[in-house]
Amino acid sequence: MKVTMKDIAERTGVSVNTVSLALRDISSVKKETRELIRQTAAEMGYVFQKTKNEVRNIGLISTGERLQDSYFYMSFYQTILAAVHDHGYFMMIFKGDTCDAPPEMLRDLFEKHSISGLIILGDMEERIVTKIAGAGLPTVAIGTRYRDLTLPVIIEDNSQGAYLAIKYLSEKGYQNIGFMGNPLHSTGFMERYEGFMGAMFHFGLQVHPEWLVTDLDAVDVYNYERLQENLRKLPSIPEVFVCTNDNMAVLAAKIFREMNLSVPEDVALLGFDNSIIGKMSIPSITSVDVQCTLQAQNSVELLISMMEDDTRPIMRMVLPVTLSCKESA
Repeated sequence: MKVTMKDIAERTGVSVNTVSLALRDISSVKKETRELIRQTAAEMGYVFQKTKNEVRNIGLISTGERLQDSYFYMSFYQTILAAVHDHGYFMMIFKGDTCDAPPEMLRDLFEKHSISGLIILGDMEERIVTKIAGAGLPTVAIGTRYRDLTLPVIIEDNSQGAYLAIKYLSEKGYQNIGFMGNPLHSTGFMERYEGFMGAMFHFGLQVHPEWLVTDLDAVDVYNYERLQENLRKLPSIPEVFVCTNDNMAVLAAKIFREMNLSVPEDVALLGFDNSIIGKMSIPSITSVDVQCTLQAQNSVELLISMMEDDTRPIMRMVLPVTLSCKESA
């Protein structure tokens, strides 16, 4: 009977992926583990044909929407790519809906492209992520969490970000504060909304339901006409809006200008992400900096460590945020 990598994995007590990496002499696997696997493979009569210039890849999976984002998510791509290369790997991009397949098919797909580990960037349907995780490769998610799936996650501290935002606005004398954005769009948006509500309570500020501009499309969340309709029908305008991100704040600033309202004189705006588009906006957007570079670097480091040691406990890493004060608030 032909000896397979699965047979070796069962004999040595490691994953099939670790066996594959060890037989290819990948340095990310600990030396003693590599030696054990190679010795076991020889004893079992397994013959591994290693090519001289074998490619080593890490797969990045994201939705079509995020793959087309030229600003915020591009900074993630660039940093992840650089960190992956620093570890001697290349990176391949997979669109999320192409991974809506049985785990065994995904396993074949990833093996065909020499994928050693996966990074999932941004929210994705949990049923698809479950299939991806079922392929058996070390996998890390960035910027989201899944309710019914245990998966290592890197995410910013959105609750602390909302706290810093409300503390800053309160100290500047703002009392009438609204919220803008659909919490159902993503994990980050929901955490920012929940954090906003908690921080308002913490600082003794009243939440006015009419200033919660959340009736926006959960997918096409930046639909200009719908946001415009919501803002124009408000019975009154608060002193400041906390927005789910800088994109939302930039859209709001444009609509307010059309309504003959000046930012920040008539209504101030505070966003999240500290993105390039927020920095380029006029006025520039005061924003919670979610430390994209730190998230991207930590995701690669965590993935590499999982590839080296597949017994690592699964963790959710929440990274610190800061407030970047600019012109809009």
